[in-house]
Amino acid sequence: MAKILVVEDEPNNLELALRIVRHAGHEATVATDGFAALELAREHRPQLILLDLQLPKLDGWTVVKLLRKEAWARQVPIVAVSASASPGDEHKAIEAGCTAFLSKPYYPAALREMLTQFLPAA
Repeated sequence: MAKILVVEDEPNNLELALRIVRHAGHEATVATDGFAALELAREHRPQLILLDLQLPKLDGWTVVKLLRKEAWARQVPIVAVSASASPGDEHKAIEAGCTAFLSKPYYPAALREMLTQFLPAA
């Protein structure tokens, strides 16, 4: 079982992500804004972070940049999850420090695939 930080401020998207993560046998911690995401990431040291880029208080772009400056978080997979799917968004997310990009709305299978790709089997 891996520890996953799910950072999402929209309740329906959060519920979907939590169901998928837990069904896959992983433990989920939830943050609904960027400041909480930083605090919980530092406290729990997750093995994967699902990060919405449009967050209240502190956006996901800033969260990923700050986390990547911390030694423990440099190799943690961070999957950007965003409803903004213009042609350059995935490239910008990767340049900002994200490991992968998942466009919302996504199929549950797409998130399950991300979990399988970046985590050991539960």
